[in-house]
Amino acid sequence: MKTSELIDYSMQALPSQPESLLLLETTSEDGKGSSTIHLNIGLQNGCLLRTTVDNVTGDMMDTRTRYLGTRPVRVFRVRSQNKDAVLCTSSRSWLLYHYQNRFHLTPLSYVTLESASSFSSEQCLEGIVAIAENTLRIMAVEKLGASFNHISYPLKFTPRRMIVHPLATCLMMIETDHAAYTTVTLDKKRNDMADDIVRLATDMEEVELAKEIADTLRNNKPDETVYGAAKAAPGKWASVVRLLNIKTGENVSTFELPQDEAAKW
Repeated sequence: MKTSELIDYSMQALPSQPESLLLLETTSEDGKGSSTIHLNIGLQNGCLLRTTVDNVTGDMMDTRTRYLGTRPVRVFRVRSQNKDAVLCTSSRSWLLYHYQNRFHLTPLSYVTLESASSFSSEQCLEGIVAIAENTLRIMAVEKLGASFNHISYPLKFTPRRMIVHPLATCLMMIETDHAAYTTVTLDKKRNDMADDIVRLATDMEEVELAKEIADTLRNNKPDETVYGAAKAAPGKWASVVRLLNIKTGENVSTFELPQDEAAKW
């Protein structure tokens, strides 16, 4: 009777059926620290599990989970910047790599891949060959650790649509919000409220106090970024058409539509 020569050291419970497995050994950037082994598990529910494996006992610990897409996850070993990395394929593709002593999981702006492998040639020292539907793709990762730069620009309402102006290097966009007031309507409501306060004052002392409150109400507009925008009744709409300089963020032009105009493109 033959017995198995494999020994069970540890066991990992999974939330879904596994699709693929890959062990990856990583070392510190300076090469002085001990290496770490990670077990990467692609699941059929679209999740990726990364578990640390003890080099001596084989125990699995510190499991991390990340949802990658709607298709089963397959993992492939690739080379990038002279390091081992993991290319994960699902409804979109991801690259898992170790950079500056931490792991990065970055989505790839590319077509959906089915399988991949590394290759090296004179023309491409660290290339990746992959299959996408019925085509063979060859690509390379230019730089690890690079991220997208982003700058936030404040807008009046929620942006709905935008296009790039072909000549002015500007974004043309429409902003629309429900249950919102236009600037003209807010100013009118503020002035009407100030007039009502003055009109309701009776004696001289109340008149002086009412005028002071009315002036404050007319001249001091609350900061909407701090206190929030005034809420209008259901059925009220406010819209703005804006021309925004892409490079500087300057508002080149702003046109506010009349109250209850819901801008569409």
